[in-house]
Amino acid sequence: MKPNELNEILSAYDAKLDRILSLNSASIQKINLQKTKKKTQTVLIFRSIEVVSFSALLLFLGSYIANHWSSTHLAVSGGILFVFTLIALIGSIGQVTLLNQIDYSKPVVEIRKKIERVNTHVLLFVKLLFLSGPVWWAYSLVAIDVFLDTDLYVHLDPDFVQRYLIINGVLIFPLLWFLNKLSFKNLHLKWVRTIISWVTGTKTQQALTSLKQIEEFEN
Repeated sequence: MKPNELNEILSAYDAKLDRILSLNSASIQKINLQKTKKKTQTVLIFRSIEVVSFSALLLFLGSYIANHWSSTHLAVSGGILFVFTLIALIGSIGQVTLLNQIDYSKPVVEIRKKIERVNTHVLLFVKLLFLSGPVWWAYSLVAIDVFLDTDLYVHLDPDFVQRYLIINGVLIFPLLWFLNKLSFKNLHLKWVRTIISWVTGTKTQQALTSLKQIEEFEN
């Protein structure tokens, strides 16, 4: 066999091997994207249920505030719950919008970035939970009034209420600073990583880490 013939055979073999590798790579990517697409469709259903649930709760709280407008403490308590529910609703609508914007024909990095943002949704609810700490009394007043038809506020000591409002009012500012720190941008801080992992779980922390890596890659 002549050297030229051998080179032609080797070249043809290399070309065939490249086509096979490309085909395998595309197939693997297609399979993974199909699995990801199924998962995101499931998440979309849950987020849509959240939107409906929060919308219904928002309507109920709006009606509650209107019906208790003459009782300032109940109207204010209902208003606080209304604001928290509205934030949760906006977050869930944002998730539904984000999920519907995922275009599986786009580059994988772009798809993954949106999916990881969806996977960090739990962090919003954790922040709302922390932020509810100083105003937990609003939940109690409304819940006891709705389920037991009892106005707890009239039985409370006015001095206790005043001290409670002052102490919890002061706590709001450091709490806002603390919650603002709980972001993927601050994962280089050990205490941020520890708290996020503790309050949201490993999956959310991994999603935040991936999001940080993608942001660094894009920049």
